[in-house]
Amino acid sequence: MKRAIIFGILYGLLLFIAFLFREPLLAWINESHYGQLPLMFFLAIFFSVIPVIPFAVFAGLMGVKYGIWVGAAINWTGSVGAAVIFFMMARNYFVRPFQNYISKYDQVKKFDQIISKNAFIAVLFSRMIPIIPTPVVNIYSGLSSMLFTHYIAATAIGQIPGMIVYAYLGNQLFTSIQAFMTGILIYVGFILLVIPFYRLWYQRG
Repeated sequence: MKRAIIFGILYGLLLFIAFLFREPLLAWINESHYGQLPLMFFLAIFFSVIPVIPFAVFAGLMGVKYGIWVGAAINWTGSVGAAVIFFMMARNYFVRPFQNYISKYDQVKKFDQIISKNAFIAVLFSRMIPIIPTPVVNIYSGLSSMLFTHYIAATAIGQIPGMIVYAYLGNQLFTSIQAFMTGILIYVGFILLVIPFYRLWYQRG
């Protein structure tokens, strides 16, 4: 309980400090160069864990500044890194607070059903399409008996499409609105393509 309180205080303090300096922080990120790439990978994880700046905003900025593929790599590192952190915290440190947190979500029961069929496939589909909120997937996976290797492999693969899209949309937003809209349509089409496979797997399970 004490660890949860300390964690909550530190988390809130970091949020408050970062909120106060959000404008210069965004400007600094937007002016970054390739020499700062290692720092961008770190910030990607930081903003995924502590959403001072919405991760979608940061991910788009990475696409604008570094291009689609480098930006996508940064975004992917951030999302996977944060997933690992929340998994480890849920499994080893904040079991009861996280149990209370996810109990507020109705989707927990649904995720429990699909994870009982095949943990790897459940996490993979949850990453590719918005079946379950990301925090619920991260935390519930840590609270479950799921193998970490299955969790991280499914997360690493499942996050690739979304992170590429974030970088692409950010990259195109200021250059071609037509390409930007095309990117959205392609991603929506990808989700619509994956959903039937998910339903088929779920019904056959």
